[in-house]
Amino acid sequence: MPFFSIVIPTYNRSRLLAEALESVFAQEFTGFEVLVADDGSTDDTREMLARHGERVRVLRQENQGQGAARNLGIQHATGEYVVFLDSDDVWFPWTLATYRQAIEMYGSPSMVMGSPASFHRSEELSRVRRETLRAHAFADYLATAAEPFVRTACVIAVKTEAVRRVGGFTAKRINSEDHDLLYRLGTEPSFVWVEAPLVMGYRQHGTSSSKELERSYEGQCYLLEQERLGSYPGGAARQRERLTLLLQGARHVTRWLTEHGRLDLALDLYRRSLRWHLLVPRWRYMFGFPPWMVASAALRQLRR
Repeated sequence: MPFFSIVIPTYNRSRLLAEALESVFAQEFTGFEVLVADDGSTDDTREMLARHGERVRVLRQENQGQGAARNLGIQHATGEYVVFLDSDDVWFPWTLATYRQAIEMYGSPSMVMGSPASFHRSEELSRVRRETLRAHAFADYLATAAEPFVRTACVIAVKTEAVRRVGGFTAKRINSEDHDLLYRLGTEPSFVWVEAPLVMGYRQHGTSSSKELERSYEGQCYLLEQERLGSYPGGAARQRERLTLLLQGARHVTRWLTEHGRLDLALDLYRRSLRWHLLVPRWRYMFGFPPWMVASAALRQLRR
């Protein structure tokens, strides 16, 4: 049985997927299987994957979105841990070895989260160097609420049994579906954050399209609604930690929406999150965001 099951969802990204797979097969630690969940691609993805033969298990479905594609991979995983890699991102040769080292050092935690290096062009990653392992252990994911590190499912190794137990990813076509998973894994015992070395190259794209703006808004609304419904673990005793994490994302998205001219969505998300901000509380945001939004909108008009 492989130690890691690598799940790569993809849709019409054959060239970028080829780069992602190249980084996988360059890993120092080789105890893994590769599952590519093809979400109904119509380009030459099928032909490209066929060239890898038995090194890649190809799973196919009609186009249903990234969450459903990842779930297809989770369903077929046979490793002890599942590791996610998006088809437009890449790993460093030491990525899986770093996860394995942290897992052994901290006694098989439920989840290990690494740190990404953002890039636009592949050559930028040549500056990244392997560092000595620096890792931090916590009782669970919610216990990290006060820690200022990047949070995404793109850099986690999670026990297969744990991710299956919480139901995997939501199949909704929204952004922040990975944060939803992290919150549902929030009280799984033992979480480790790997500060160094960096484990993943996170490719930056232009994300200001109308569809992306709306999906980010819908994703934040979904997360807030799940909190309202009591869908996340920890109960009242852990609510403050959950809200610290949830509202950080909501604040980021309201600012992003404002900067790209979607004041309607920004204001609605601000309104939806206001009751939760009163519990934390975040006075500067509650009183400062509305005038900042008005000033930002006026400045955009002047620049036109």
